[in-house]
Amino acid sequence: MARDREPQSQTQGATQSQSSNIWSQVESQPIENIVWGRLYGKNIKVKSLDLSNESFTAGRGDNNDLILTLNDLPEKILCRISKVHFVIRRANCDLSNPVYIEDLSRNGTFVNSERIGTNSRRILQNDDIISLSHPTYKAFVFKDLSPNEAMGLPKEITSNYYVSRKLGSGACGLVRLVYDRRSCQEYAMKIVKKNMLATSTSPNHLTDPNRVMNEAKIMKNLDHPCVINMHDIVDKPDSVYMVLEFMKGGDLLNRIVENKRLSEKISKLFFYQMCHAVKYLHDKGITHRDLKPDNVLLETSDEETLLKVSDFGLSKFVQKDSVMRTLCGTPLYVAPEVLLTGGRGAYTKKVDIWSLGVVLFTCLSGTLPFSDDYGSPASEQIKKGHFRFNHPSWKQVSQRATSLIKNMLIVDPQRRPTIDDVLQSSWLKDQEMLRTANKLMKIEPMETEDEENFLEPPMKRSKR
Repeated sequence: MARDREPQSQTQGATQSQSSNIWSQVESQPIENIVWGRLYGKNIKVKSLDLSNESFTAGRGDNNDLILTLNDLPEKILCRISKVHFVIRRANCDLSNPVYIEDLSRNGTFVNSERIGTNSRRILQNDDIISLSHPTYKAFVFKDLSPNEAMGLPKEITSNYYVSRKLGSGACGLVRLVYDRRSCQEYAMKIVKKNMLATSTSPNHLTDPNRVMNEAKIMKNLDHPCVINMHDIVDKPDSVYMVLEFMKGGDLLNRIVENKRLSEKISKLFFYQMCHAVKYLHDKGITHRDLKPDNVLLETSDEETLLKVSDFGLSKFVQKDSVMRTLCGTPLYVAPEVLLTGGRGAYTKKVDIWSLGVVLFTCLSGTLPFSDDYGSPASEQIKKGHFRFNHPSWKQVSQRATSLIKNMLIVDPQRRPTIDDVLQSSWLKDQEMLRTANKLMKIEPMETEDEENFLEPPMKRSKR
Protein backbone atom coordinates (compact mmCIF):
# COMPACT_ATOMS: atom_id res chain seq x y z
CA MET A 1 0.00 0.00 0.00
CA ALA A 2 1.95 2.99 -1.24
CA ARG A 3 2.02 6.15 0.87
CA ASP A 4 3.29 8.53 -1.76
CA ARG A 5 0.55 11.12 -2.08
CA GLU A 6 1.36 14.69 -1.14
CA PRO A 7 -0.93 16.41 1.39
CA GLN A 8 -2.52 18.66 -1.21
CA SER A 9 -3.68 15.74 -3.34
CA GLN A 10 -5.42 13.82 -0.60
CA THR A 11 -8.61 15.73 0.02
CA GLN A 12 -10.51 18.38 -1.81
CA GLY A 13 -10.86 20.34 1.42
CA ALA A 14 -7.12 20.34 1.93
CA THR A 15 -6.57 21.53 -1.61
CA GLN A 16 -8.92 24.41 -1.09
CA SER A 17 -7.23 25.42 2.14
CA GLN A 18 -3.84 25.40 0.45
CA SER A 19 -4.84 27.56 -2.50
CA SER A 20 -4.25 30.71 -0.52
CA ASN A 21 -1.94 31.60 2.32
CA ILE A 22 -4.44 32.88 4.86
CA TRP A 23 -1.86 34.66 6.98
CA SER A 24 0.20 36.34 4.29
CA GLN A 25 -0.67 39.86 3.29
CA VAL A 26 -1.39 40.35 -0.41
CA GLU A 27 0.79 43.06 -1.91
CA SER A 28 -1.08 46.21 -2.83
CA GLN A 29 -1.06 47.28 -6.46
CA PRO A 30 -0.96 51.00 -7.42
CA ILE A 31 -4.27 52.26 -8.71
CA GLU A 32 -4.34 55.47 -10.73
CA ASN A 33 -7.07 58.04 -11.26
CA ILE A 34 -9.45 56.78 -8.65
CA VAL A 35 -11.28 58.84 -6.07
CA TRP A 36 -10.85 56.80 -2.89
CA GLY A 37 -12.21 59.29 -0.34
CA ARG A 38 -13.98 62.59 0.11
CA LEU A 39 -13.93 65.40 2.67
CA TYR A 40 -17.14 67.33 3.30
CA GLY A 41 -16.99 70.68 5.04
CA LYS A 42 -18.85 70.92 8.34
CA ASN A 43 -18.01 74.12 10.25
CA ILE A 44 -15.73 75.22 7.46
CA LYS A 45 -16.48 76.98 4.18
CA VAL A 46 -15.53 74.00 2.03
CA LYS A 47 -18.25 72.01 0.27
CA SER A 48 -16.43 68.82 -0.73
CA LEU A 49 -12.95 67.70 -1.75
CA ASP A 50 -12.16 64.51 -3.70
CA LEU A 51 -9.13 62.54 -2.53
CA SER A 52 -7.42 60.83 -5.46
CA ASN A 53 -3.69 61.09 -4.69
CA GLU A 54 -1.78 58.97 -2.19
CA SER A 55 -1.59 61.91 0.21
CA PHE A 56 -3.58 65.04 0.95
CA THR A 57 -2.33 67.90 3.12
CA ALA A 58 -4.17 70.81 4.73
CA GLY A 59 -2.85 73.87 6.55
CA ARG A 60 -1.91 77.55 6.21
CA GLY A 61 1.18 76.90 4.08
CA ASP A 62 1.17 77.60 0.35
CA ASN A 63 2.26 74.09 -0.60
CA ASN A 64 -0.77 72.29 0.85
CA ASP A 65 -3.44 70.62 -1.23
CA LEU A 66 -5.94 72.61 0.82
CA ILE A 67 -4.69 76.06 1.82
CA LEU A 68 -6.74 77.30 4.77
CA THR A 69 -7.44 81.06 4.81
CA LEU A 70 -9.85 83.53 6.38
CA ASN A 71 -12.24 82.60 3.59
CA ASP A 72 -12.49 79.13 5.14
CA LEU A 73 -12.07 79.67 8.88
CA PRO A 74 -12.73 82.40 11.46
CA GLU A 75 -9.59 84.26 12.56
CA LYS A 76 -9.65 82.81 16.11
CA ILE A 77 -9.36 79.32 14.61
CA LEU A 78 -7.03 80.17 11.72
CA CYS A 79 -4.41 81.61 14.06
CA ARG A 80 -4.13 78.20 15.68
CA ILE A 81 -3.68 76.33 12.38
CA SER A 82 -0.15 75.13 11.54
CA LYS A 83 1.55 75.50 8.16
CA VAL A 84 0.85 71.81 7.59
CA HIS A 85 -1.87 70.87 10.04
CA PHE A 86 -2.61 67.31 8.98
CA VAL A 87 -2.01 64.84 6.17
CA ILE A 88 -4.33 62.05 4.99
CA ARG A 89 -2.79 59.05 3.19
CA ARG A 90 -3.94 55.89 1.45
CA ALA A 91 -1.04 53.79 0.10
CA ASN A 92 -1.15 53.34 -3.67
CA CYS A 93 -4.71 54.75 -3.63
CA ASP A 94 -5.67 51.11 -3.09
CA LEU A 95 -9.21 50.80 -1.73
CA SER A 96 -8.21 47.75 0.32
CA ASN A 97 -5.60 49.75 2.26
CA PRO A 98 -6.52 51.74 5.37
CA VAL A 99 -6.67 55.55 5.37
CA TYR A 100 -4.32 57.25 7.84
CA ILE A 101 -4.55 60.76 9.19
CA GLU A 102 -1.37 62.17 10.74
CA ASP A 103 -1.39 65.17 13.06
CA LEU A 104 1.43 67.60 12.21
CA SER A 105 0.06 70.53 14.17
CA ARG A 106 1.01 72.33 17.38
CA ASN A 107 -2.55 72.75 18.61
CA GLY A 108 -4.03 69.43 17.69
CA THR A 109 -6.04 67.48 15.14
CA PHE A 110 -8.93 65.47 16.51
CA VAL A 111 -10.90 62.48 15.21
CA ASN A 112 -14.34 62.10 16.76
CA SER A 113 -13.22 64.53 19.50
CA GLU A 114 -10.14 62.42 20.39
CA ARG A 115 -6.77 64.10 19.93
CA ILE A 116 -4.41 62.21 17.64
CA GLY A 117 -1.20 63.69 19.05
CA THR A 118 1.57 65.60 17.30
CA ASN A 119 3.42 63.40 14.77
CA SER A 120 1.09 60.53 15.58
CA ARG A 121 -1.44 58.96 13.28
CA ARG A 122 -4.78 57.21 13.38
CA ILE A 123 -6.90 55.26 10.95
CA LEU A 124 -9.83 57.14 9.45
CA GLN A 125 -13.11 55.37 8.83
CA ASN A 126 -16.27 56.34 7.04
CA ASP A 127 -18.19 59.22 8.69
CA ASP A 128 -15.34 60.11 11.05
CA ILE A 129 -15.35 63.79 12.05
CA ILE A 130 -12.09 65.74 11.89
CA SER A 131 -11.75 68.71 14.26
CA LEU A 132 -9.05 71.38 14.10
CA SER A 133 -7.24 72.97 17.07
CA HIS A 134 -10.11 72.09 19.45
CA PRO A 135 -12.32 69.00 19.73
CA THR A 136 -15.47 71.08 19.42
CA TYR A 137 -14.47 72.77 16.15
CA LYS A 138 -15.69 70.10 13.76
CA ALA A 139 -14.25 71.00 10.38
CA PHE A 140 -14.68 67.94 8.11
CA VAL A 141 -16.57 64.70 7.69
CA PHE A 142 -14.54 61.95 5.99
CA LYS A 143 -16.22 59.61 3.52
CA ASP A 144 -14.46 56.38 2.63
CA LEU A 145 -15.42 55.34 -0.90
CA SER A 146 -14.08 51.80 -0.59
CA PRO A 147 -16.43 48.81 -0.15
CA ASN A 148 -17.57 48.34 3.44
CA GLU A 149 -15.76 45.19 4.54
CA ALA A 150 -17.03 45.64 8.10
CA MET A 151 -20.70 45.26 7.23
CA GLY A 152 -22.48 42.93 9.63
CA LEU A 153 -19.62 42.83 12.13
CA PRO A 154 -20.27 43.65 15.80
CA LYS A 155 -19.72 47.17 17.09
CA GLU A 156 -16.97 45.93 19.42
CA ILE A 157 -14.95 45.18 16.27
CA THR A 158 -15.86 48.12 14.03
CA SER A 159 -15.33 50.75 16.72
CA ASN A 160 -11.80 49.54 17.48
CA TYR A 161 -10.52 48.09 14.20
CA TYR A 162 -10.36 48.97 10.54
CA VAL A 163 -11.43 45.82 8.68
CA SER A 164 -9.40 45.29 5.52
CA ARG A 165 -9.06 42.58 2.91
CA LYS A 166 -9.88 38.92 3.33
CA LEU A 167 -6.68 36.95 3.81
CA GLY A 168 -8.25 33.56 3.34
CA SER A 169 -10.94 31.13 4.40
CA GLY A 170 -11.26 27.61 5.68
CA ALA A 171 -13.88 25.03 6.59
CA CYS A 172 -15.03 26.83 9.73
CA GLY A 173 -14.61 30.52 8.99
CA LEU A 174 -12.43 33.17 7.43
CA VAL A 175 -9.51 35.45 8.26
CA ARG A 176 -9.35 39.20 7.61
CA LEU A 177 -6.53 41.67 7.94
CA VAL A 178 -7.48 44.34 10.47
CA TYR A 179 -5.76 47.40 11.93
CA ASP A 180 -6.12 48.83 15.40
CA ARG A 181 -7.60 52.27 14.75
CA ARG A 182 -5.48 54.01 17.38
CA SER A 183 -2.16 52.18 17.29
CA CYS A 184 -2.43 51.33 13.54
CA GLN A 185 -0.99 47.89 14.37
CA GLU A 186 -1.78 45.07 11.93
CA TYR A 187 -3.62 41.98 13.18
CA ALA A 188 -5.29 38.93 11.68
CA MET A 189 -8.92 38.55 12.73
CA LYS A 190 -10.24 35.04 12.60
CA ILE A 191 -14.04 34.76 12.38
CA VAL A 192 -15.41 31.37 13.34
CA LYS A 193 -19.09 30.58 12.85
CA LYS A 194 -20.39 28.60 15.79
CA ASN A 195 -23.08 26.74 13.86
CA MET A 196 -20.35 25.30 11.63
CA LEU A 197 -18.61 23.83 14.66
CA ALA A 198 -21.57 21.81 15.85
CA THR A 199 -21.64 18.09 15.15
CA SER A 200 -24.73 16.25 14.04
CA THR A 201 -24.56 13.92 17.03
CA SER A 202 -24.29 16.53 19.76
CA PRO A 203 -26.74 19.24 20.87
CA ASN A 204 -26.20 22.70 19.46
CA HIS A 205 -26.07 24.61 22.74
CA LEU A 206 -23.59 27.26 23.80
CA THR A 207 -21.42 27.34 26.85
CA ASP A 208 -22.24 29.66 29.72
CA PRO A 209 -21.19 33.23 28.75
CA ASN A 210 -19.24 33.69 31.98
CA ARG A 211 -17.30 30.52 31.34
CA VAL A 212 -16.60 31.54 27.76
CA MET A 213 -15.13 34.88 28.75
CA ASN A 214 -13.16 33.28 31.57
CA GLU A 215 -11.52 31.01 29.00
CA ALA A 216 -10.92 34.06 26.80
CA LYS A 217 -9.17 35.79 29.68
CA ILE A 218 -6.92 32.79 30.20
CA MET A 219 -6.03 32.66 26.52
CA LYS A 220 -5.31 36.39 26.36
CA ASN A 221 -2.90 36.04 29.27
CA LEU A 222 -0.84 33.28 27.67
CA ASP A 223 2.72 34.43 27.02
CA HIS A 224 5.14 32.19 25.14
CA PRO A 225 7.27 32.91 22.05
CA CYS A 226 5.80 29.89 20.24
CA VAL A 227 2.15 30.51 21.13
CA ILE A 228 0.21 32.99 19.04
CA ASN A 229 -0.69 36.14 20.94
CA MET A 230 -4.40 36.81 21.18
CA HIS A 231 -4.83 40.57 21.22
CA ASP A 232 -8.59 40.58 21.60
CA ILE A 233 -11.61 38.31 21.46
CA VAL A 234 -15.29 39.08 20.97
CA ASP A 235 -17.79 36.33 21.69
CA LYS A 236 -21.20 36.59 20.03
CA PRO A 237 -24.09 34.09 19.87
CA ASP A 238 -23.34 33.17 16.25
CA SER A 239 -19.58 33.72 15.97
CA VAL A 240 -16.30 34.10 17.81
CA TYR A 241 -14.00 36.92 16.63
CA MET A 242 -10.34 36.42 17.53
CA VAL A 243 -7.87 39.24 16.90
CA LEU A 244 -4.46 37.62 16.64
CA GLU A 245 -0.95 38.80 15.95
CA PHE A 246 -0.30 38.91 12.21
CA MET A 247 2.21 36.30 11.00
CA LYS A 248 3.61 37.23 7.60
CA GLY A 249 5.30 33.90 6.90
CA GLY A 250 2.06 32.00 6.32
CA ASP A 251 1.16 28.65 7.80
CA LEU A 252 3.13 25.41 7.99
CA LEU A 253 0.83 23.59 5.57
CA ASN A 254 1.63 26.04 2.79
CA ARG A 255 5.34 25.88 3.60
CA ILE A 256 5.27 22.08 3.22
CA VAL A 257 3.24 22.25 0.01
CA GLU A 258 5.53 24.89 -1.54
CA ASN A 259 8.63 22.79 -0.80
CA LYS A 260 6.97 19.36 -1.33
CA ARG A 261 8.55 18.38 1.98
CA LEU A 262 10.86 19.91 4.60
CA SER A 263 14.42 18.81 5.24
CA GLU A 264 15.08 16.92 8.44
CA LYS A 265 17.06 19.91 9.72
CA ILE A 266 14.14 22.35 9.27
CA SER A 267 11.54 19.78 10.37
CA LYS A 268 13.47 19.32 13.60
CA LEU A 269 13.70 23.09 14.18
CA PHE A 270 9.96 23.55 13.62
CA PHE A 271 8.99 20.45 15.61
CA TYR A 272 11.09 21.52 18.59
CA GLN A 273 9.31 24.87 18.70
CA MET A 274 5.91 23.17 18.42
CA CYS A 275 6.82 20.91 21.32
CA HIS A 276 7.80 23.92 23.42
CA ALA A 277 4.44 25.51 22.69
CA VAL A 278 2.55 22.34 23.59
CA LYS A 279 4.55 21.91 26.79
CA TYR A 280 3.68 25.47 27.80
CA LEU A 281 -0.02 24.84 27.13
CA HIS A 282 0.00 21.48 28.93
CA ASP A 283 1.74 23.00 31.94
CA LYS A 284 -1.07 25.58 32.00
CA GLY A 285 -3.69 22.81 31.94
CA ILE A 286 -4.66 23.50 28.31
CA THR A 287 -4.94 20.73 25.73
CA HIS A 288 -4.76 22.06 22.18
CA ARG A 289 -6.92 19.30 20.59
CA ASP A 290 -6.51 20.56 17.03
CA LEU A 291 -2.83 20.48 16.16
CA LYS A 292 -2.25 20.39 12.40
CA PRO A 293 -0.04 22.32 9.96
CA ASP A 294 -2.85 24.77 9.17
CA ASN A 295 -2.76 25.94 12.81
CA VAL A 296 0.99 26.46 12.94
CA LEU A 297 2.03 29.93 11.80
CA LEU A 298 5.43 31.21 10.66
CA GLU A 299 6.76 34.65 11.49
CA THR A 300 8.69 35.23 8.26
CA SER A 301 9.26 33.62 4.87
CA ASP A 302 12.84 32.74 5.88
CA GLU A 303 13.72 29.05 5.96
CA GLU A 304 14.70 29.32 9.63
CA THR A 305 11.96 31.28 11.35
CA LEU A 306 10.05 31.56 14.58
CA LEU A 307 6.95 29.42 14.71
CA LYS A 308 3.74 29.92 16.68
CA VAL A 309 0.90 27.55 17.46
CA SER A 310 -2.60 28.99 17.11
CA ASP A 311 -6.27 28.01 17.59
CA PHE A 312 -5.76 26.31 20.95
CA GLY A 313 -8.82 25.51 23.02
CA LEU A 314 -11.24 26.99 20.50
CA SER A 315 -13.87 24.31 21.05
CA LYS A 316 -14.26 25.54 24.64
CA PHE A 317 -15.93 28.63 23.20
CA VAL A 318 -18.57 26.64 21.39
CA GLN A 319 -20.05 23.55 23.05
CA LYS A 320 -19.38 21.50 26.15
CA ASP A 321 -19.54 18.38 23.98
CA SER A 322 -17.63 19.76 21.04
CA VAL A 323 -14.29 18.09 20.45
CA MET A 324 -12.38 19.64 17.63
CA ARG A 325 -12.64 21.88 14.66
CA THR A 326 -11.09 19.12 12.56
CA LEU A 327 -14.60 17.66 12.50
CA CYS A 328 -15.41 20.57 10.18
CA GLY A 329 -13.07 19.09 7.61
CA THR A 330 -10.92 15.97 7.33
CA PRO A 331 -9.85 14.56 10.72
CA LEU A 332 -6.51 13.21 9.52
CA TYR A 333 -4.64 14.51 12.57
CA VAL A 334 -7.12 13.27 15.20
CA ALA A 335 -6.06 10.75 17.82
CA PRO A 336 -7.73 7.30 17.67
CA GLU A 337 -9.36 7.65 21.10
CA VAL A 338 -11.35 10.59 19.73
CA LEU A 339 -12.67 8.60 16.79
CA LEU A 340 -13.34 5.50 18.92
CA THR A 341 -15.76 7.44 21.14
CA GLY A 342 -17.38 9.42 18.34
CA GLY A 343 -16.04 12.68 19.74
CA ARG A 344 -17.92 12.38 23.04
CA GLY A 345 -15.35 10.81 25.33
CA ALA A 346 -12.98 12.23 27.90
CA TYR A 347 -9.47 12.74 26.58
CA THR A 348 -6.08 13.40 28.02
CA LYS A 349 -3.27 15.62 26.81
CA LYS A 350 -2.01 12.61 24.88
CA VAL A 351 -4.26 13.57 21.96
CA ASP A 352 -1.80 16.39 21.27
CA ILE A 353 1.13 13.96 21.19
CA TRP A 354 -0.59 11.90 18.47
CA SER A 355 -1.26 15.02 16.41
CA LEU A 356 2.35 16.16 16.79
CA GLY A 357 3.43 12.76 15.45
CA VAL A 358 1.24 13.18 12.37
CA VAL A 359 2.54 16.72 11.81
CA LEU A 360 6.16 15.55 12.06
CA PHE A 361 5.43 12.70 9.60
CA THR A 362 3.96 15.23 7.16
CA CYS A 363 6.88 17.66 7.51
CA LEU A 364 9.53 15.01 6.83
CA SER A 365 7.85 13.30 3.88
CA GLY A 366 5.30 15.73 2.42
CA THR A 367 2.76 12.92 2.77
CA LEU A 368 0.19 11.93 5.39
CA PRO A 369 0.39 8.73 7.42
CA PHE A 370 -3.37 8.19 7.14
CA SER A 371 -5.58 8.86 4.13
CA ASP A 372 -8.71 7.57 2.41
CA ASP A 373 -6.50 7.18 -0.67
CA TYR A 374 -4.66 4.28 0.94
CA GLY A 375 -7.31 1.64 0.27
CA SER A 376 -9.32 1.79 3.48
CA PRO A 377 -11.06 4.63 5.35
CA ALA A 378 -8.56 6.90 7.08
CA SER A 379 -10.56 6.65 10.30
CA GLU A 380 -10.03 2.88 10.37
CA GLN A 381 -6.31 3.27 9.74
CA ILE A 382 -6.10 5.76 12.63
CA LYS A 383 -8.04 3.54 15.03
CA LYS A 384 -5.65 0.66 14.32
CA GLY A 385 -2.55 2.83 14.07
CA HIS A 386 -1.68 1.41 10.65
CA PHE A 387 0.85 3.50 8.73
CA ARG A 388 4.05 2.91 6.76
CA PHE A 389 7.21 4.76 5.79
CA ASN A 390 6.89 3.89 2.10
CA HIS A 391 7.61 7.21 0.40
CA PRO A 392 11.14 7.48 -1.13
CA SER A 393 11.82 10.56 1.01
CA TRP A 394 12.08 8.37 4.11
CA LYS A 395 15.39 6.99 2.82
CA GLN A 396 16.90 10.38 3.67
CA VAL A 397 15.40 10.52 7.19
CA SER A 398 17.27 9.28 10.26
CA GLN A 399 16.21 6.23 12.25
CA ARG A 400 15.90 8.37 15.37
CA ALA A 401 13.25 10.51 13.67
CA THR A 402 11.17 7.54 12.50
CA SER A 403 11.54 5.92 15.92
CA LEU A 404 10.15 9.03 17.59
CA ILE A 405 7.19 9.08 15.18
CA LYS A 406 6.42 5.41 15.93
CA ASN A 407 6.36 6.13 19.65
CA MET A 408 4.08 9.13 19.24
CA LEU A 409 1.64 7.23 17.00
CA ILE A 410 0.87 4.49 19.52
CA VAL A 411 -2.87 3.82 19.66
CA ASP A 412 -2.96 3.27 23.43
CA PRO A 413 -2.70 6.77 24.95
CA GLN A 414 -1.31 5.37 28.21
CA ARG A 415 1.71 4.04 26.32
CA ARG A 416 2.15 7.25 24.36
CA PRO A 417 4.92 9.57 25.65
CA THR A 418 4.25 12.86 27.39
CA ILE A 419 5.42 16.14 25.91
CA ASP A 420 8.32 16.15 28.38
CA ASP A 421 9.33 12.71 27.13
CA VAL A 422 9.24 13.92 23.54
CA LEU A 423 11.40 16.97 24.34
CA GLN A 424 13.97 14.63 25.92
CA SER A 425 14.20 12.36 22.86
CA SER A 426 17.71 11.96 21.51
CA TRP A 427 16.60 13.20 18.06
CA LEU A 428 16.10 16.66 19.56
CA LYS A 429 19.49 16.67 21.30
CA ASP A 430 21.02 18.54 18.41
CA GLN A 431 23.21 21.40 19.63
CA GLU A 432 23.15 23.33 16.34
CA MET A 433 19.35 23.14 16.18
CA LEU A 434 19.01 24.08 19.85
CA ARG A 435 21.18 27.16 19.39
CA THR A 436 19.09 28.28 16.40
CA ALA A 437 15.78 27.58 18.16
CA ASN A 438 16.78 29.35 21.36
CA LYS A 439 17.93 32.37 19.35
CA LEU A 440 14.60 32.51 17.50
CA MET A 441 12.59 32.04 20.70
CA LYS A 442 14.86 34.44 22.61
CA ILE A 443 15.10 32.11 25.59
CA GLU A 444 18.00 30.76 27.62
CA PRO A 445 19.32 27.43 26.34
CA MET A 446 17.91 24.42 28.19
CA GLU A 447 20.25 21.98 29.83
CA THR A 448 20.51 18.82 27.77
CA GLU A 449 21.36 15.34 28.98
CA ASP A 450 23.77 13.08 27.19
CA GLU A 451 22.17 9.77 28.08
CA GLU A 452 19.75 8.09 25.67
CA ASN A 453 16.06 8.54 26.39
CA PHE A 454 13.61 5.68 26.81
CA LEU A 455 11.93 6.74 23.55
CA GLU A 456 14.83 5.18 21.66
CA PRO A 457 14.59 1.42 21.04
CA PRO A 458 16.48 -0.46 23.78
CA MET A 459 19.80 -2.03 22.88
CA LYS A 460 19.96 -5.82 23.17
CA ARG A 461 22.37 -7.06 25.81
CA SER A 462 24.88 -9.64 24.68
CA LYS A 463 24.75 -12.98 26.49
CA ARG A 464 27.75 -13.96 28.52
